[in-house]
Amino acid sequence: MITNIRLSNFRAFQSAVNIRIRPITVLIGKNSAGKSSLIKFLLMLRQSLESQSDQFFVTDGKHVQLGTWRDLRHTKTRDRAFRDSYMRFRIDVATSDLPSSDIQAMWQASANSQVVNTEGDKYRIYLEFPKSPVTSETPGARFAIQGRVHYGSRFKYGVHEVRGKLPNAFVFRKRADNLGRVGFLRFAERTDSLNEIVKGVASERFLDTLRHEFLSFRHLSPIREESQQAVQTGSPPPNDVGHRGEFAMPHLADFFTNELLNRDAAFVTGFAERVAGVDRLIFKSKLTKLLTHIKGRNTDTQAVVSLSDFGFGVSQSLPIFVQGAMHQRGQLLIVEQPESQLHPTAQLELGSFFAELWKERGVHSIIETHSPNILLRLRKLISQGRLSASDVSVAFFKIGKGSRPKHQFLDDLMEEISVERPSGFPAVVVKNLDINPDGSFEKGLPMQFFGADVLEALEIGAS
Repeated sequence: MITNIRLSNFRAFQSAVNIRIRPITVLIGKNSAGKSSLIKFLLMLRQSLESQSDQFFVTDGKHVQLGTWRDLRHTKTRDRAFRDSYMRFRIDVATSDLPSSDIQAMWQASANSQVVNTEGDKYRIYLEFPKSPVTSETPGARFAIQGRVHYGSRFKYGVHEVRGKLPNAFVFRKRADNLGRVGFLRFAERTDSLNEIVKGVASERFLDTLRHEFLSFRHLSPIREESQQAVQTGSPPPNDVGHRGEFAMPHLADFFTNELLNRDAAFVTGFAERVAGVDRLIFKSKLTKLLTHIKGRNTDTQAVVSLSDFGFGVSQSLPIFVQGAMHQRGQLLIVEQPESQLHPTAQLELGSFFAELWKERGVHSIIETHSPNILLRLRKLISQGRLSASDVSVAFFKIGKGSRPKHQFLDDLMEEISVERPSGFPAVVVKNLDINPDGSFEKGLPMQFFGADVLEALEIGAS
């Protein structure tokens, strides 16, 4: 699970921002405050790992289109007073998906010694390490994925490093100082060194775990496709409704025709009724089963009509429920504006959806929202003891006073830039807010997000 993300000099972020990630992470703030920059950063990482390109980052692809790499540099950092030619990032990951103790010991032995030697006209490969006892425990480890990437025409200058603290006191470390020869979480440089090849093989199992964190998450954009009277079922992408929810209906049809997916069907229909006011979904195939007509009953009028005849709220919320049902334990779901086209009471139920997704299914979520009602329901569930206060984090994005870090950025990996930067300049800042066990917020609640309606009402009374 990703537990923290730190970024600087990337799109909206000039000075470093720190976003704490918990099982349910809610991103709030005004438009153009940087929330989408965080999400696009994560999409870029997934895109880079899926691509076969030799670029360190892939900025244009099927998941996100960001333009050229140099376009992502914050405009202010081009000025002399704020000069910074590097994008910096750090992502902290906690995981129990680790290689066996024997594989860990093999990596440690290969990393600390010369495993390939020459004896006359022969090579000798020698590794010796103690055999670990079999254990049923699955202890966790913490990794820091970090980097400094130069804004040039090509990826070349910079540093990329992964560090991990393992439960057996081993320290995993991979580092590259030439980004033209590696990719994000891909350190397999072309080499003729047998020693480096052996070490690379031993480290791949660790890196696979970290790659999975980014390859497995799914994302839904703020604008999702409208419902159609008939949909082509076909063969949708496995476990993916698409960024716009374009494959949600074929997957939903599969829920109702596959007995093994009855639990998922019940999960979706339960929230479809609570949030969108539709139940008793009916699927009828026509034209040799290439087209499927989907109908549902309006819980208020009792009329059975095509899904396309319901309000936009149905088409905007169903893909979220379908994607959540397909997620496996430990996977991350990212949703932008889940409240789109939903009335306030339905938005409250969305809060229950994300809570149940975590408590019952172990699915993490990052929610970018302008709805205080989603947070209101999460706070209520915390006050009732049905959700832990430590399960939820709120990241408030705003324009505040940026400042240069007081110490070396990213621990001892990063170097401070040589040009002095003024402090107290306007910049995007992020404040990570806690919810107390009684459901109340800690001090520092942004009234422009939660109290605008109250302030407006007070002005009416005062006039």
